[in-house]
Amino acid sequence: MIFDEFTYDYQAIVTNVDYLTAEEIFNDYNQRCNVENKIDELKEGFSFDQNSQINHKCNELFLLIKMIAYNLHNWFKRFFLPENLHHHEITTIRRIFYKVAGNIVGNGWYRHISFAPNKLLERIIPFIRNKLSKFRKK
Repeated sequence: MIFDEFTYDYQAIVTNVDYLTAEEIFNDYNQRCNVENKIDELKEGFSFDQNSQINHKCNELFLLIKMIAYNLHNWFKRFFLPENLHHHEITTIRRIFYKVAGNIVGNGWYRHISFAPNKLLERIIPFIRNKLSKFRKK
């Protein structure tokens, strides 16, 4: 058909901002397209929305620890993980990389962790080792 070449993309932005033109609103919202995902990751992955301590200073300290953990995680993800894992949130990275089941095996003084076969980890671990050796040389 003649119309097979034409495709359309639609986007709806609902806002109460009335002091900007439609183009300015689009450009403003378009720059923040991933902010909601980052807020969701902070809430779900690092419990930013939960402060259970009665003492205000303890809550402030916990928040600082969570911010440091978030920044360390993003730094680790950006510099040491393969590029195809950069866009994953903490919950996915935990499932793929951090929460890996293993058994402690061996006798006497010789004990080690034995992991179940995992093709993804078999590719990630050498990649991380290579990145760490390059990082150490800098």
